This record gives sequence, structure tokens and C-alpha cells, in this order.
Amino acid sequence: MAKYGSVNAKVEFDLVGGTLQDMSLYITSVGGIEIEALTEESTPFTTAWATALATGNFKMADVELEGYYDDTATTGPDVVFNVLSNGPAAVTRTLKITYGSTKTTSVETLIVKYGRTLARNGITKFKVTLRPTGAITEA
Repeated sequence: MAKYGSVNAKVEFDLVGGTLQDMSLYITSVGGIEIEALTEESTPFTTAWATALATGNFKMADVELEGYYDDTATTGPDVVFNVLSNGPAAVTRTLKITYGSTKTTSVETLIVKYGRTLARNGITKFKVTLRPTGAITEA
């Protein structure tokens, strides 16, 4: 079984035009790729232990990307991520993560939060929160 480190990871995100752009050079942390099977609590009266029913629906948790701030005009994270999704006509953007040699996860996302962090004696960083919408594709 192959083991991979961050040197083998690749994080791509599309520009509004739809072309995936490699953002790996800017990102130092991916907050996790978590998929959940949704359930509904189904505990009847007089039952002490909680029960649940599977709904048949799935959900992917928000994904947080963090890294070093860069405002390079066309490729930096400030240009790519500082475009919050808003309103019913909001454009989704593709997030694609490659874990090692070939395993990937792709999903359409909405940019729901973007921020910059400044610290004394430190490098300015950014954090973006992406909300997955729709089915994920794993290959």
C-alpha cells in the first residue's frame, strides 16, 4: 500500500471561466474531505435508546483551505478565492484534490467565506471556506 505526503498532493480550483488552476503552491492546509450519510432520528416513545433511519441522501462537509496570502493579479489566492458566492445565480466552482498518484475527489462548491490573517512577526495568510453542492466524483 502506497503512502503519500503533502509533496504528492495537488489542489486545483477553477476560475469563473471553468479552467482548473493548480493552487497547490499557495495552500498549506486542507481542512479535511468528509462525506456523511444523512439520517433522521426515529426514536419512538417509550424507547430508551435513540434510533435512526438512513434517508438515502449524502452530504459533504465544508472544506477549508489555508495558506500564504498572495495577490498576484491572475493566479494568487486573493484573486481566485476572494469572490463570495451570492444569490440564486451564484456560479459554482470546481474543487479537485489529488491525494497521490491517481486518487482524486472533485466537487462543485460555493465560496462562502474568505479572510486574511495578519500576525506580528508572521507572514500574512488566507483562509477560504468552500461549501460543496451536488454529487462528488471520486476517481
